[in-house]
Amino acid sequence: MSDAPHNRYADTARDRRTSFLITLGCFTAVALILLLTPGAMPSSLPRPQLQFDLGPLMAQSWLVQFHVATVVIALALGPVQFILPKGKTLHRVLGWTWAAAMFSTAVATFFIRDMRDGQLSPIHLFSMMTFIGVPMALWLARVKVASHARSMTGLYIGLVIAGVTAIAPGRLVWETFFG
Repeated sequence: MSDAPHNRYADTARDRRTSFLITLGCFTAVALILLLTPGAMPSSLPRPQLQFDLGPLMAQSWLVQFHVATVVIALALGPVQFILPKGKTLHRVLGWTWAAAMFSTAVATFFIRDMRDGQLSPIHLFSMMTFIGVPMALWLARVKVASHARSMTGLYIGLVIAGVTAIAPGRLVWETFFG
């Protein structure tokens, strides 16, 4: 055994292979979600005309409003986290806030089942990925910083992709922004 301390900033070939397989699995899950979620890939898009109206959101249950609020927090904090100096107090505080928002939004999704007559939909795979990915990424911040950065980036990309599926015509985000 080597006397050299474990370098938490270094990546091994195994780390890179594992990251590749996780990324491939995530892209496969996203493709399946887009193919299986009703309305996620409409055959023809209406021509959108921006007309922001909070009415459709305010007409929803408190749970949907909570979900949207936590998503907005996570979407806003993501880019801030990417540009902040890493390891500083502000990065950590905002990181924990982002993680709490992500975890909260994932929990909320399991109680929002209006798309498929009360059943879970393929988009709930993002919630499962969040339940696994957020704690893992937080743990990686202490043991393997490069893997932590990739995990957080992947989680943010997943959030954005889930958001894109929410913009489909007839869904709440579409109604809020395009009437």
